[in-house]
Amino acid sequence: MRITGTRRRIRIDGARIELARTPEGVMRLWGRDDIDLARGLGFAHAHDRLVQMLLVRLVGQGRLCECLKSEDDTLEIDIFMRGMGLRRDAEADVANVGAEALRLGEAYAEGINHYLAHHRRPIELALVRYRPEPWTVADTLLTIKLMSYIGLAQSQQDMEKLIIQALRAGVSSERLKKLLAPHLDGLDEATAAGLADLRLVQPLLPEAVRFLATAPKLMASNNWAVSGARSVSGTPLQCNDPHLECNRLPAIWYEAVMHTADDYRLGITMPGIPGLVMGRTRRLSFGFTYGFMDMVDYFIEDCRGNSCRRGESFRPLDVRTETILRKGDEPVDIIIRENELGVLEADPLEPELPDGLYLTRAWSGHKGGAAASLEALGRLPGARTVSEGQTLLREVGISGNWLLADRDGNIGYQQSGQLPDRRHSGLHPVPAWDAKFHWRGLVPSDQLHAVLNPEEGFLATANDEHNPPNGPLAINLPMGAYRAERIRALLSECSSCTLDDMKRIQNDLYSLHAERFMALLRPHLPDTFAGRLLAGWDLRYDCASRAATLFEKVYHALLREVFGNGLFGLEAWDGMVSSTAVLADYYHLFDNVLLGDDPSWFGEEGRDRLVERVLRDVLEEVDFAALTPWGRRQQTMMTNIFFNGALPRWFGFDHGPIELPGNRATVVQGGIFIAHDRRTTFTPSWRYVTDLGADTADTSLAGGPSGRRFSRWYTTDIERWLEGRYKTLAAD
Repeated sequence: MRITGTRRRIRIDGARIELARTPEGVMRLWGRDDIDLARGLGFAHAHDRLVQMLLVRLVGQGRLCECLKSEDDTLEIDIFMRGMGLRRDAEADVANVGAEALRLGEAYAEGINHYLAHHRRPIELALVRYRPEPWTVADTLLTIKLMSYIGLAQSQQDMEKLIIQALRAGVSSERLKKLLAPHLDGLDEATAAGLADLRLVQPLLPEAVRFLATAPKLMASNNWAVSGARSVSGTPLQCNDPHLECNRLPAIWYEAVMHTADDYRLGITMPGIPGLVMGRTRRLSFGFTYGFMDMVDYFIEDCRGNSCRRGESFRPLDVRTETILRKGDEPVDIIIRENELGVLEADPLEPELPDGLYLTRAWSGHKGGAAASLEALGRLPGARTVSEGQTLLREVGISGNWLLADRDGNIGYQQSGQLPDRRHSGLHPVPAWDAKFHWRGLVPSDQLHAVLNPEEGFLATANDEHNPPNGPLAINLPMGAYRAERIRALLSECSSCTLDDMKRIQNDLYSLHAERFMALLRPHLPDTFAGRLLAGWDLRYDCASRAATLFEKVYHALLREVFGNGLFGLEAWDGMVSSTAVLADYYHLFDNVLLGDDPSWFGEEGRDRLVERVLRDVLEEVDFAALTPWGRRQQTMMTNIFFNGALPRWFGFDHGPIELPGNRATVVQGGIFIAHDRRTTFTPSWRYVTDLGADTADTSLAGGPSGRRFSRWYTTDIERWLEGRYKTLAAD
């Protein structure tokens, strides 16, 4: 079926849906209400993004070996995801879906299944002889759970596992407490010493995670809202640019303009989920950044046989066996052990559990949460004011910093996520046998942070700290505040803001991080070519900049000297930098030390002499011709998620190479790094600016509308996105 700019009508279970495309290929849908639109969106997602949806579903179900290919890497994914139990939890959570949200989820599934029944499989699925099963509401809940876990809960999990590994290896607990102050203050020496006896089955993250290229990884983002008092139009402006993994095709998001009888829904959707994730209606605009809420804890278990200690007695673990079917190979049985806290990290291939100490991984999204998220997101387009939207969004299970603006002139902030009600900081492991450390359920959603119409006339978030004043500790490890501070500074200078001003901010490449470090470095720069180049840098990470490349060499050398030689050991530090996202997420922790006033980190040499030595080593023999411009250093391919780079480039499934501007602390985040042996990126995956006084939004997407290689819409927005240009989506 070919969908063009001319409206086409289809009937899905008696409902009449109309579809067409904008000149840029974005899908437009017309229906009587949100139930009709859910049917139409399900059909559109299946038409343009079926492979993407099904890959995510198979990953979450742990069925890659059964349905696609049976290899060591897919088996590791299946084992890991079966242990997570997301499929079982999603199926159980269907019972918690309210009647209205259930109708929405069922209508969405009807649209997908209508497409499956009447159209041929994409070539990718035919090649592996996979015939997809019908879509269900449980599959939508599974997709929501994956959104909440992959890249989000994992980032916190990474750091907590790193702390455990460092303590086991004898890294100074006092130094770690300083680095992470005050969140390790409650870690007693007996618990820290006992970690040496831990049977650490999954160091840092399971190796399988490196292969999860198909799952949408949500990591960082920017968003802001400006009140009408500060805009030229007199109505609020609202802007979103979620930062996600962009070295992949198709794009994670799917844009849509959807019309009901009396309203519209314009923005981005997630294939697998009905309704808008970010965007606007006639009355309300909304978007979120990842909130870095701590939703993961580790508990130390004392196990005897298949029982774990509680107080002075032992309680049996819940043990189940799952069978992983494998194409052309023998099935594999795995053992999964759980208790009331979470999943025990034990060897799933060993039928017997040796006595000893283990870790249980507790994730607040493990049981439930997806149903409430579906309910909230389904009802959000019906909200007419910021206050109504805040009440809905605080029930979303995904950790988020939501910003909203309405046509009445209000702007607001709402925190979301399932926050454990705990007695400790949540950043270090605690004994599971002591009941005082167990979670006391979840913090009530009305205690999460919320703001309405601040005096400044604007709100901005960029994964920085947003703990409720005098409330529970929701965030113990946010990202650095550099991006948020830069956005707020630019907004404060803008008393009569326009959409063009918003676009300039979204494309800003100036680094406050570099500004603060250059204040430290500048007095010690040598009078050499390299020293003069760095001294004259405009602190912008544009693709042509050689000084940005040089600064990064100096910055990483300083980190390696202080935290490699001085804390973790060089081998451990190099491994952490080269194969995890810890530095990419939590670099500000190390910056606080380098820029702080605690001399103990710099030994007898002192900070000034250490800086001079590092600068001398790095800048001594720099050749301009050999100094790579920042953009060339930031080259990456956009790789098709199904073939994962296995096909020759001339087949056209992959796109590039492209050059990414920006870096960790610029508004345009341009992160490229190796995480768990896989090259990944975090960049603005979608740009959106809107004025609530008009019925339009200006956007650009890191990809194209379609996930089909031979569609004309496969890569159509990429150049616009790279160049910082926008298209206009209109509701008329």
